[in-house]
Amino acid sequence: MNILTRQKTMPDLAEFMTTEEAAKLLGFNVRSIPYMIKTKTLEGVKFGRAWLVSRKSVKEYLTKTDGMSKNDPRRKSPK
Repeated sequence: MNILTRQKTMPDLAEFMTTEEAAKLLGFNVRSIPYMIKTKTLEGVKFGRAWLVSRKSVKEYLTKTDGMSKNDPRRKSPK
């Protein structure tokens, strides 16, 4: 297998933010963000060993949960 065929293309960074940025905006621990991506609460991509979070999904999540407590059960992703 050619190593060049396994390389991913770099996502457009204007459309994504780091897990640290997303955690700060959402008020969560940075370790919660990959979990939120895996449970499809947020959209994101894994690039190398780092996760990049879609700015659009963070904005939609903030709009959807506006006025809710961080511990409100409605903020949790459906199982």
